[in-house]
Amino acid sequence: MLQFQNDFLVIELVNNATAITLTWKGYIPSPVYREGLEKALEIAVQHNISNWISDIRLMNILDSKDREWAKSVWVPKAVSTGFYKKQAVIMAMDIFAGASARSILSAVPDQQVETKNFTSLEAAKKWLLTD
Repeated sequence: MLQFQNDFLVIELVNNATAITLTWKGYIPSPVYREGLEKALEIAVQHNISNWISDIRLMNILDSKDREWAKSVWVPKAVSTGFYKKQAVIMAMDIFAGASARSILSAVPDQQVETKNFTSLEAAKKWLLTD
């Protein structure tokens, strides 16, 4: 179920609205990236969702300032809401974009958020359905 869309990001509810999917495309300008993450968190809280899928297969590398912002500001905020508990990442084809994602995920406390990388949306969705 589509929740938000712009030229760089599509946010949908999947798995019978038990997960939120963020599909990123291209080079994302800083304000768009930050607004997108904030919007996704707002939607997750509104729909009582704590399972996340980030599809970054078509995303280019993120600016280092955005990676740092996500690690130091957004991740702690998302974890503190209680609506960021399980994160599936469909990894980027671009090796540098994949490294960007791994850098951000390194800030996620293992004991608070379970994370796993995938190569397909279906595998990610299936994993989120397991306890």
